[in-house]
Amino acid sequence: MITRWLVPHRMFCIRGKRPSREEILEMLLKHKARSFAFGAVTIASLFVTAGASIAQDWKPDKPVEIVIGNAPGGAMDRMARLAEGWLKSAGLIANESIVLPKPGGGHAVALAYVKSHAADPHYLMAVNTLLISNNLLGRSELKYTDFSAISILYEEPMVFAVKSDSPIKDAADLASRLKSDPSSVSFSVSSGLGTANHMAAVLLAQAVGADIQSLKAVSFESGSEGITAALGGHVAVVVTPPGSMMQFVRSKELRIIALAADHRAGGILAAVPTWKEAGYDVSVSAWRGIIAPPELTKEQVDFWQKSFADFMTSDAYKKSAEEEIFTARYLDSVGSETFLAQMDQQFRDYLKLLGMESK
Repeated sequence: MITRWLVPHRMFCIRGKRPSREEILEMLLKHKARSFAFGAVTIASLFVTAGASIAQDWKPDKPVEIVIGNAPGGAMDRMARLAEGWLKSAGLIANESIVLPKPGGGHAVALAYVKSHAADPHYLMAVNTLLISNNLLGRSELKYTDFSAISILYEEPMVFAVKSDSPIKDAADLASRLKSDPSSVSFSVSSGLGTANHMAAVLLAQAVGADIQSLKAVSFESGSEGITAALGGHVAVVVTPPGSMMQFVRSKELRIIALAADHRAGGILAAVPTWKEAGYDVSVSAWRGIIAPPELTKEQVDFWQKSFADFMTSDAYKKSAEEEIFTARYLDSVGSETFLAQMDQQFRDYLKLLGMESK
């Protein structure tokens, strides 16, 4: 038989008999000792947990390199420098941090450089469609999945522009020339085959019924180099995001004749028609994003994706978006991974159109 006795909010069990006063006192003292020991362990574990949480907070502890895969002066360079300046002003990276151009191989050199710094979160790279197309074109063994996706920042329409005194009058005139002889018109595209610039030119040729294989595209290391070539009369049409050319549009050295977009842009481009308005279903946007080396920790990825999310809300970013006519499209790390997978499939379809089946 087990007899239960209630003693000030506690229940003790003594087999066979009622406990004496001395036994009850002894049991209470033992219970309090155990309670104190448990409480001490609990408090200690809370301190350990809090310490671990603090240890998990990460921030850069040395200068950061933001790598770009083309020459200075283009849209990629401007975006990287804008982000670098804001990150410095926000105290998120050291003042010794730099934007590092590593042109070559259609961004292949830069991608290999960033990949070589695995597990080091002090290296970032501003990327565009070449992150996808490099591998599909056989320029690089590196895939987008070989990196840590940080964020997608924005997209901007591809524009077609000509020198102000060009014999190409407007969008309809360019379409007509392409249809009759696609090799008679040369297009400037940045960083080679596989860019959004080149895709826009190819889709236009397809839309007007021209022979895609006869399309004449000339590659330059950056949009600014292509613009210089157009101003010098070396290429007939520049295909690039608007930001690179706006100063020449304002000075009336270049004329934008069409946008590869679903809708017209605003501001200084409000009067420029889209290819869809001209009767050709051509809509291609350039996107920009940020990646980092592989093998980053969750805390490191979280730091960078939050930093770039804050950058997107800054006055510096908003001013640049208005001036360069691009549209914010922030995606976090997980969203960026999904987006890049979609872009990979889009470029496989694009290369199939060119008769260049991807591996």
